[in-house]
Amino acid sequence: MSDIEVLDLLVLLESVGAQPWIVGGWGVDALVERQTRVHRDLDVMVLADRLAQVLDALQDKGFVVTTDWLPVRVELDDGIQVVDVHPVHPDGSGGWWQAAPEGGRYRYPEGSIVGGLIGGRTVRCASPVLQARVHSGYPLRPVDVHDLALLHEILSSEEILSPDD
Repeated sequence: MSDIEVLDLLVLLESVGAQPWIVGGWGVDALVERQTRVHRDLDVMVLADRLAQVLDALQDKGFVVTTDWLPVRVELDDGIQVVDVHPVHPDGSGGWWQAAPEGGRYRYPEGSIVGGLIGGRTVRCASPVLQARVHSGYPLRPVDVHDLALLHEILSSEEILSPDD
């Protein structure tokens, strides 16, 4: 998946009012403002109350549901691109929550969404702290190790640039 394809998908999701923000590998690349590796998919958070419109828009573009773990996530594939859609709900205090397997909830506090760059365009993405947090609790693949190394660099830089007063 290329940066142009990612931007096209984000424009599509924005057009249906989904307010997308990206996580996973593309989210890390947005934070470092360059593509650092090949990506299998685009992990994207969308407003849960716009999920039907998101699915319709993607299916109208030739995407087919290949994994349905709703309400947690749904993955769609058009034979070339894969989009992993995660519905999120506002929590009333500036943060978000997402359904978790077995009835739990993932909580994303206020400040979890920041700006990044993909292909020179500003996009909404998960913060470095949130990205690091969601890259835990499972066996790491080589791409996860790569992403965590980039996140470590970002977080170390932020700590250096934000001295305690």
